Amino acid sequence: MKFTLIATLLSAFALPVFADSVFVVQNASYSNPNASLSTVTCSGLALRFANFSSLPSFPNIGGMPGAVSNSTLCGSCWSLTPAPPCSSPTTLYITVVDDDSNYVVDTAKDVNTTIYAISEQAYGNLTQASCNVDAVYAEATQVHASMCGM
Repeated sequence: MKFTLIATLLSAFALPVFADSVFVVQNASYSNPNASLSTVTCSGLALRFANFSSLPSFPNIGGMPGAVSNSTLCGSCWSLTPAPPCSSPTTLYITVVDDDSNYVVDTAKDVNTTIYAISEQAYGNLTQASCNVDAVYAEATQVHASMCGM
């Protein structure tokens, strides 16, 4: 009986964390439907898709640090759920098309967390225009690519 209780308590603390708290900002570069995928870090996606609007998840696209050329992050799908005070009942699914490390450094130098930059339309979808701020915190979880239509 005691063993079962101890094992249950230990397993509760050993569960892996699947979601990360991230900072989400807008990047107008991802809002142009005619922009070529050959212009982003994940240019390998251009073999299957000509431009941003040809991606199944457009306009829900963006960049995250670490999405370097030929990495498994390119074309990956992430769910973003905004945190209060900008929370909405909707979870947004975005496709990663770029490494936004340089954009992030210029935009949010004082933020000590992972930053995702997404299109302006995606940002509006994420906050449902309920929050008049330029950035929000969200929970990010990598999900199966089919959630983004890939």
